[in-house]
Amino acid sequence: MTSLTNWIPVEYDPTTVSRANQSSAILSLANGIPMNTDTAYFRRSGGNGVTLGNTYSDDSSSHDKILLNAFKFGGQNKISEDDLNDAESWGAVVQPLANDWLISLAVVLDNACIGVTATGDGSTVPFDSVYKKVRSNGTSSSSESSYTADDNYINYNGTASGAYDALSSTLAKVEAGEYWDDTRALVIAHPAFRDVLRKAKDLQGQPIFVGGQGGDSGTPDTVFGVEIHWSRGAKTSPVPQGSPSGNPLLVFIGDRDNILMRGDRSPIESRMSEGRAHDSTDEVALKFRTRVAFAVGNAKGASVCEKTA
Repeated sequence: MTSLTNWIPVEYDPTTVSRANQSSAILSLANGIPMNTDTAYFRRSGGNGVTLGNTYSDDSSSHDKILLNAFKFGGQNKISEDDLNDAESWGAVVQPLANDWLISLAVVLDNACIGVTATGDGSTVPFDSVYKKVRSNGTSSSSESSYTADDNYINYNGTASGAYDALSSTLAKVEAGEYWDDTRALVIAHPAFRDVLRKAKDLQGQPIFVGGQGGDSGTPDTVFGVEIHWSRGAKTSPVPQGSPSGNPLLVFIGDRDNILMRGDRSPIESRMSEGRAHDSTDEVALKFRTRVAFAVGNAKGASVCEKTA
């Protein structure tokens, strides 16, 4: 039986990577920032003053920092030693478990970063999600001091007649602001919005949703011309869950590089602990882990449409 007692990176075949990326907006599209410690700060600009003429004036714009605090996501499977001994290779038994855990991680992580309704406490709720930031009032950072709770929030009642106005209003919350970039804008939506988008039409009767062509290597789905990433984690939930049961969310991100900030403390990796002679069962434990941080760059750069019925 193969002995692997050190942490090693989990290897994926192309299909696995594709499935994980399709499920997780945070793993595939957020701005990844390498972290050498569990916590890290990065600077956030509140603008910079420009003076006219020959006299230079000190800048009075607000500048502050955002804290990234890494949180561990883990999992464990028990594997029969008989299964390992009978398998053609270690990977034949372990790889399917690694694939399943990666996909589960993608949903839990997206839910933690997008839809959790509670304030991050570094324990059961690792971060403040996009939903929480958009719905909260008066954040502690000076560059967000003018943001008021629910400024960028739309409650959509699920009616077909109200879909266009709800979606257009959600986009309008951010597209005219200083955190909008046409080339880096992004929509993260739960698949429950697929039917809503297919039926929504503008005043000329034209659909606002355009389905992508060519799969992963082709053009993405778009709404109002903005790329959509579908995520099963884009639902409200009191704590991060692998199957969140709250309301579906559609989130406009004005600039994915400056609003979705992911800290990469340690990679996704696995470790096997072999059974011992005095154990009561012939089993080995396979553990998975990764350490990830997340922060919303600025609440003004995101807007949320919540489907409440």
